[in-house]
Amino acid sequence: MKKYILLLLLALFLIPGQTFAQTDTVKINGLIYSFVPQYLINRGIRLDIEKQITNRSFIQFCPQFYLGERKTRDNNIYYDDYNYDDDDYNKVLGGALNIYHKIFANKNFTQSGVYFSYGVSYSYFEIDYYEEYLNATINANATIQKYGGDLLLGYQFFIKNKLTIDLYTGVGIRYSEMDTNGDNKDRFNSTYFGYNYTGNLMHLGFRIGLIL
Repeated sequence: MKKYILLLLLALFLIPGQTFAQTDTVKINGLIYSFVPQYLINRGIRLDIEKQITNRSFIQFCPQFYLGERKTRDNNIYYDDYNYDDDDYNKVLGGALNIYHKIFANKNFTQSGVYFSYGVSYSYFEIDYYEEYLNATINANATIQKYGGDLLLGYQFFIKNKLTIDLYTGVGIRYSEMDTNGDNKDRFNSTYFGYNYTGNLMHLGFRIGLIL
C-alpha cells in the first residue's frame, strides 16, 4: 500500500515543468454538481458537490444513499450449495458521506486538469438477510458502520465552463464494525464493494458534472 501512495505522490510532482509555469488563475462561478454512476453497482446513488476555496483547490462533499431490496425467497432452500452467496441480502438501507480536499497541479486547471485529492469517509448501513445459525436459517438483521480514508489522482476536463468529466484512480483503506443478531460478523466482506468490507482498496472511476 505504501508503494501505491508513493507512486501517486511522485506522479503529481513529476508533471512537466511547463504545467506549473502557468500563472493564469481560473475562478469557477458557482458550484460543480456531479453524478458518480459506478455507485449504482452497489445499489447506491452518489452526488458530489464541489466548491472552489483557493486559486487551485476545491472542497468536495460526496453524500450517498443506498436502497436495495430483493424478491421474497424461501429461506428453507436458501442455504443449499447452489444458492448461497456471502454478500446476498433481502434489503439494504444506508447512507454515507465522503469529504475531500482536491488540489490541482495548475492554477489554469480548466486547461490542464491534473489533480491530487485526499479525504475521509463514513458509511452506515442497515441490512436484512438470511443466515444459517444453530443449524437453522434465520432472518438476521445487522447495522454496519464503516470508516475510511482515500488518496486519489485524477484528471478533470472542463467543457465550455458548463460540463465536467472527471477520471480518477487511487488507493484507500476501510474499517467496518458490524452489529448483528446473526453469528457471522464477517458477512458482506468478500469484495471492495462489500458493505462490511475492511482492508485496503483500489479506486478507479469517473464523474460527470455540471457547473451551476
